[in-house]
Amino acid sequence: MDALDKCLQDNRVTFIPINTATFDAQVEHKTYPRFLLLEKDYFVAHVDGEAPVKCNYEARNKVMSEFWLGRIQRVTSDLKQVNGLWVSWRPLVHFFVYEGADSLQSECTALHNTVFEYANTDDFGALAEIVKRKPHCEQKYFGVNNSQTYTLVNTDNVEQKYEFSRLNLRTLGFKLWKKETTVQSLIDEEAQLAVFRPNPSRRPGFKLHDADGREIVDGEPFMLHIVNYEYDPESDMDDEYDDIPEDERQFYGKEWVKAMSSADQRPCFVNGALHNGTRFHAETIDGIMYIKNENRYLTTHLDPMDDYLYSDVGVPAKDNRIQIHYAEDGNIRLSAWGGRTYADYEWMGDEGGMITFGLEELYLGQSDPLKLRIVRL
Repeated sequence: MDALDKCLQDNRVTFIPINTATFDAQVEHKTYPRFLLLEKDYFVAHVDGEAPVKCNYEARNKVMSEFWLGRIQRVTSDLKQVNGLWVSWRPLVHFFVYEGADSLQSECTALHNTVFEYANTDDFGALAEIVKRKPHCEQKYFGVNNSQTYTLVNTDNVEQKYEFSRLNLRTLGFKLWKKETTVQSLIDEEAQLAVFRPNPSRRPGFKLHDADGREIVDGEPFMLHIVNYEYDPESDMDDEYDDIPEDERQFYGKEWVKAMSSADQRPCFVNGALHNGTRFHAETIDGIMYIKNENRYLTTHLDPMDDYLYSDVGVPAKDNRIQIHYAEDGNIRLSAWGGRTYADYEWMGDEGGMITFGLEELYLGQSDPLKLRIVRL
């Protein structure tokens, strides 16, 4: 086992020594519907009684990632058969991961075409030398994953580094493999896109104020109007609009930020909603300003696959805080604390949409991120 390249799915399995002289796959299927039989130069995937599939070890992470879904067709997708063995048709990307890395989550299958090992140094030059000793791995670059940050590093010049998120992983992998881009090209492109990213630095003495520059003091109620979306309520609602009380008409024809309600302590989604929203207020704790609805704080998760806006009880941990940025017109944009992209709006239909912190990464520079106007009450 020590001689095998590790793969990211190893933390989901149990390795059991066997006697190959007495091993009977049919008997084992009664206890284990799906298992891998590891031989010296190849392994065999047994899935739910179907014909076993023999693969080389370079395909192991891909096979194991699909293994849990069952059916041989899923196991062999994106592989090719050579001399009776199913093999990966792309060089493996060597990934180094640190304790707590995003890619170690059991649900992360984005790193199909990889081998990996834990990094015990921050010296990328030393990591590059490890990759050079593995000719079956991609030699032009390697990957590093620390927390939520993924980095591509040029093997021959480790000063060339490109940071990205898990959402971009598959797209970047294919572009690099097809030679449509290089690490340096990605770095150059990022320099052009930097203008679309939020400034992660904190503003000393930050104060919340509306688009007219008037300060919002702690406890003062306000609503958040999504200014990217509006329509004419009179034309869309016809006669119904005339029945709306005069003092309520200001809320119609607009999309508002609305926190869903919950009777327990679970986090609640904070979405966009037509015609009505939630009353928010600010609260400053230890010099940090938080937005709240009742006793809940606006927050998000680090996981790029669950990066929606929530409200939750309890002061958010630093990694889950929301950071506020002022647009040129005085309205505000949101990001995760120190995040690389602004929050964006995922329109879901007539009832509103979801506010997410990762979607903008895929459309950076091509869309107008979520912009909010503070409306005093």
